[in-house]
Amino acid sequence: MAQPDNQAASQSGAGRHRRRQQRHAPAAPTAMPDYRQVFEATPTPYLLLTPEFTIAAVNEAYLRATATVREQIVGRNIFDVFPDNPNDPDANGVANLRASLMRVRQTRTADTMAVQKYDIPISAIPGGFEQRHWSPVNVPVLDAQGELTHIIHRVEDVTTAVQARAHTVRMEAELLAQAQHVREGQQFADLFQQAPTFMAMLSGPEHHVELLNQGFMRLTGHRDVIGRSVAECFGGATGRAYVALLDEVYRSGRPLAASSALYAVQPVAGGDTEQRYIDFVFQPIRTPEGGVRGIFVEGVDVTDRVQANARRDALIRLTDALRDLRTPEEIAYAAARILGETLGVSRVGYGAFEQTSGLLRFERDWTAPGVQSLAGTLDMGDFGTYVDDMKLGRTVIVDDAANDPRTLAAAEQLRAYAATAFVNIPLTEHGRLTSILFVNSATPRAWSAEDCALMREVAERARTATERLASMLKLRESEAKFRTIADAMPQMVWSTLPDGYHDYYNQQWYDYTGVPDGSTDGAAWNDVFHPDDQARAWQAWRHSLATGDTYEIQYRLRHRSGEYRWVLGRALPIRDEAGRIVRWMGTCTDIHTQKLAEDALREAAQRKDEFLAMLAHELRNPLAPISTAAQLLRVRQADEKARTMASEIIVRQVRHMTALVDDLLDVSRVTRGLVELDMATLDLKQVINSAIEQALPLIEARRHALEVRTPPQRAQVRGDRTRLVQVIANVLNNAAKYTPPNGRIQLTLDVDDGHARVAVTDNGNGIAPALLPDIFDLFVQGERSPDRAQGGLGLGLALVRSLTALHGGSATADSAGEGQGSTFTITLPLAADDSACSDAAPQHVPGTARHHLHVMIVDDNIDGALSLAELLRAQGHRVSVAEDAEMALYEPALETVQAFILDIGLPGMDGYTLARHLRSRPAIAKALLIALTGYGQPADRVLSTAAGFDHHFVKPVDTQALAQVLDSFASE
Repeated sequence: MAQPDNQAASQSGAGRHRRRQQRHAPAAPTAMPDYRQVFEATPTPYLLLTPEFTIAAVNEAYLRATATVREQIVGRNIFDVFPDNPNDPDANGVANLRASLMRVRQTRTADTMAVQKYDIPISAIPGGFEQRHWSPVNVPVLDAQGELTHIIHRVEDVTTAVQARAHTVRMEAELLAQAQHVREGQQFADLFQQAPTFMAMLSGPEHHVELLNQGFMRLTGHRDVIGRSVAECFGGATGRAYVALLDEVYRSGRPLAASSALYAVQPVAGGDTEQRYIDFVFQPIRTPEGGVRGIFVEGVDVTDRVQANARRDALIRLTDALRDLRTPEEIAYAAARILGETLGVSRVGYGAFEQTSGLLRFERDWTAPGVQSLAGTLDMGDFGTYVDDMKLGRTVIVDDAANDPRTLAAAEQLRAYAATAFVNIPLTEHGRLTSILFVNSATPRAWSAEDCALMREVAERARTATERLASMLKLRESEAKFRTIADAMPQMVWSTLPDGYHDYYNQQWYDYTGVPDGSTDGAAWNDVFHPDDQARAWQAWRHSLATGDTYEIQYRLRHRSGEYRWVLGRALPIRDEAGRIVRWMGTCTDIHTQKLAEDALREAAQRKDEFLAMLAHELRNPLAPISTAAQLLRVRQADEKARTMASEIIVRQVRHMTALVDDLLDVSRVTRGLVELDMATLDLKQVINSAIEQALPLIEARRHALEVRTPPQRAQVRGDRTRLVQVIANVLNNAAKYTPPNGRIQLTLDVDDGHARVAVTDNGNGIAPALLPDIFDLFVQGERSPDRAQGGLGLGLALVRSLTALHGGSATADSAGEGQGSTFTITLPLAADDSACSDAAPQHVPGTARHHLHVMIVDDNIDGALSLAELLRAQGHRVSVAEDAEMALYEPALETVQAFILDIGLPGMDGYTLARHLRSRPAIAKALLIALTGYGQPADRVLSTAAGFDHHFVKPVDTQALAQVLDSFASE
């Protein structure tokens, strides 16, 4: 409900004529108005309600009319803010208003209510209500589809008119009845004269005073005006306005109410006048025929109400002003100005009090026009003996300094400072006087309790606002330091409210993600996560919010480049003294590189484990027949055929194991770039033929059909013949292994665009799409048949890619999927010239034992040493065996030894040291030294040469090569 601004006079006919002229005047083009400003500036009280009757907005006129504060009513239901007066059993305002609003909601049409008695709560009096009458109208606000979005609740406060009308009717009836009954009696005169209101009866168009009471006499300065016209009684502008209102009532016959009109009143005859606020009602007095014969005038002194409203408005203005002030000085001055203007005093100030010195310090005070400022420093002891009272928290009230014993000595000085009367409001903190609000009046003044209550309220609000501002400034300073530190950190830093609402990110977050400032506040942060990680991140975050557990998760965050990068998100709760979470502080750390490295290491480890398992299987396969053959040789009853078969098994399986070890060493050297190529111009067709010869046994064993297609032109490349044969043979073997028996293999050679391409296509197992990108990687191998009869470690394709790259070419694989076969393509650059080709493969000529030597074998593997000794003896050599260096050096026939075969990894003295000792003895210094070891890396060969060895063999030894070395030495 609301109380509109009452007007002191009705509109004149001339005023209405001017308004009609204005309505017909052509409108000047104007800019679109700010409707919020229009809403706030409208003098008529308005509320904006939601369809559920919640207050969505309110204008200033409504706040003034209902003595409410915006923050206390917006967002609340209208019936919670304005309930029925529980002290009025007939109160029906809530029911009537709810029925009207329901009609608007159901019909989507406006609803005008009859005048309602709807009392409003008095905030200063708990449980108190002020009687009010209202004229409400409720209007729907519809959207484009005709749906109700809001209800406009417009009201007009008609309390004054209703009360005045009721009072007037009542008084008129009583007066007329009394006048009719005892017109000439003293009883009516006493009743009329003793009425507490201002009353008079005027007659005729000149408004002659026919009757008036003592109250009305105070308006005339206690002059006898019976029989005189109003124009003669009241002069000046006030009188002319008064007569104009009476003329309008007499002419129209309609009553008129004037609210809060300011008049000079003389309470005591011959005394001072006071400015008082009067509510008037002018009621026409009619003849029996209905004509107007006079006017009954009644007025009520509403000064207290007006001043109460002014005090209420002052607090509202102060609340509004404090929202926009940014320094303690501005707050102090705003409070002083509003208080001074409201109370009509000479000076108001607010300052800090120093306990030790008794000085009051303030930078600025508010003063009325013509009053000097006292801003700066005041010694409160110079103006009276009341400082101790203020130190005890007592308010000092002085109505007249000349009549108060506390200020009598300083009365003249106070009068000179326009402080003849004053009120000092002390503000204490922890029992200590900290600040003072002082209010001065240039003339003596009886300070009312309401005035003092307003001063205390303003003082408290000013102090609260100052403390709040100081806290806010400290918080801003703290936040500025935090932001500086956070922005200097290399990590992304963020913070949320206790409910998880993100309200802060440092600059690194915006630099990293590239999102606009503030765009990820609230819950929008989840949008920059990888879609596959969003649900998981939300679940972890909700768990932390519910339990207070540390939030830690790895997820992919969209980088400003558009790439999703792995990030470690971590957050800890910040708790207050009671253990409640007041904030969450979190960081995001880019771990993309580490994450990829971990994944690569994990994948490599998995491949290594798979490879080691496969290696163990491949090594156990030949060990089984070797073990069986060895047992067969120990059986005495075995015939020559059985022993021969056992020997062949051992030789064959040892050769297979040697090939496995060679593959391991070969792939290691190739992948590390330690292979030296013997480059020559080669005919690629001859290379292919040699590769087919190597792979043909496996192809034929699995009964595959091999088709070879080569072009008629020459295909010359630069390369190492042995290595290129190895590359193509590996691809052919791979096709044979992974194609079921009776399959088809096709080898095609194409020459085009300066390159030669060798493609091997099969109709075998094919390659799964997930495996295809990594098929050439080390330790990667496709599924093979359960019997694994084809053997191998799956290192062939890694060698193919590495060796091809060393020749400046490339290796690719293609497959339609599992069971769809595969194609491997080797691409090599053609030779730049037509130089002669080195097509012939190197021929290996095994050596023969034409000369016999005294040979010593030193090896702690006694089985290996004895078996090699028997082989050399079978070739005609005399052989001695020693298990370690010490036994060798103490051999009696040491000086007759012509050739030494030494193991490097001997117990105690190793083979290198033993070789140096042997070279130091003159008798055997020129003997043949052969290193026989399991270490075959280039660095191992360098060490053996430095130790004095002539040759370096890797276990198991190539017996033909060893025989050739011994024979060559013996023939020298």
